[in-house]
Amino acid sequence: MTAEEEQLSTKTVLEATGGVLVQGDAQTSFAGVSTDSRSIRPGELFVALRGEQFDGHRFFSEAIQRGARGGVIEQEVERTADKTITIIKVGNTLQALGDVAHWWRKRHPIPLMAVVGSNGKTTTKEMVAGILEQQGAVLKNPGNLNNLIGLPLSLLKMNAKDRAAVLEMGMNRAGEILRLTHIAEPDIGILINIGPVHLEGLGSIEGVMKAKGELLQGMGARGRLIFNADDPRVVELSKGFQGEKTAFGVKNPADWQATDIRTRDAGGVSFQLKGSAGTIPVSLKLMGRDQVYNALAAAAAASHLGVGMKAIKEALEAFQPPPMRMEPMALGKGIRIINDAYNANPPSMELALRTLEEVTGGKKIAVLGDMWELGEHAEQAHRELGRQTQERGVDLLFLLGQFAPQVAQGAQEAGMAPQAICIGKDHHAVSLRLAQAVKKGDWVLIKGSRIMKMEEIIKELRDTL
Repeated sequence: MTAEEEQLSTKTVLEATGGVLVQGDAQTSFAGVSTDSRSIRPGELFVALRGEQFDGHRFFSEAIQRGARGGVIEQEVERTADKTITIIKVGNTLQALGDVAHWWRKRHPIPLMAVVGSNGKTTTKEMVAGILEQQGAVLKNPGNLNNLIGLPLSLLKMNAKDRAAVLEMGMNRAGEILRLTHIAEPDIGILINIGPVHLEGLGSIEGVMKAKGELLQGMGARGRLIFNADDPRVVELSKGFQGEKTAFGVKNPADWQATDIRTRDAGGVSFQLKGSAGTIPVSLKLMGRDQVYNALAAAAAASHLGVGMKAIKEALEAFQPPPMRMEPMALGKGIRIINDAYNANPPSMELALRTLEEVTGGKKIAVLGDMWELGEHAEQAHRELGRQTQERGVDLLFLLGQFAPQVAQGAQEAGMAPQAICIGKDHHAVSLRLAQAVKKGDWVLIKGSRIMKMEEIIKELRDTL
């Protein structure tokens, strides 16, 4: 592909979106695409998105002043004095962003993998990318920029150097995964698991299952589905996929399996990886047996693109967990932390508590914040979380958030002593009480939804110990 073909032009944006050229030259080219006037770079195309809490049209002039070469709008904006500035009007700017990204993806026909699931998407994506990067450049969405804005912006960074792409797809309402699948056109779909998440927008676990199944619907009969043979909802969805299929699992027969799974005292998990080319031992630096499923999915995907078992093992063993995702940490005075503060939902809480149960040493302490986006299920889910803390052998329970009383209620109903439970009014209060209770050799799990910012407790605890 020539340098000219690597350029996104006014003409191609019009072709992709069906928009109308209000101002500018059809031959104008852009250095990239941005939806944020604050960080836009000279030469980029500004897409003025609208949402419930923002309207990018208000910042159109600012984007131009900062060097944008043009903009995509859906309502009138003040015209610029410079008539060479491109202005394209469309019916819906969010739709247009996805359409341009889809057009760009089709110009780069490299293998693309889409990762979908209730938990573990980011870790699996990073594992796949880490394995494939041994063979060349790999495009991936930064962090968890996996929605109808983040995924298209990630796709638009694809260039001629990329040998493959791996993108996670997220959603909180029906129709989003289907749209993302149409935009990205994945060759491989990876379906990790299905659990009760985003219930506020989807209503029920059946709604979640249907929404995740949009990946298969969008792929149709093309490509390959890599799926979790131990998740009954995933298995049920896989039956309707008409393309090629590869299963991974621990309990049920699968193409890729893990056996002899062991949790290491220093943190991490080891297992025997059995795949199409034999069996090889793997030792992960990540905490939790559920990480084995992420590794199996990544191994299956990489193998399909021609990566051998030895290279898969080396990449998995070198893999470092993304920040705040079951990240083992050591603080002063011999305190060991499981930092899973990035986000939380009922299934991920259950997995994290199971990991805490498996470690050996001193006391097992859980520091938990609210789980969000559960709607009418929130109180029940938090009471159930409390019951799980007792059932998983938590010695001390520290709570933060509006649903802390429900968690405490559930824990006491399951038999936890009231004096083992502490509800803090803020991060500082929790960290002070935690610092007084924690001793050498103890394990501390810290977890909550993103909005709870539970990592602040780790920062304060580090300063205190």
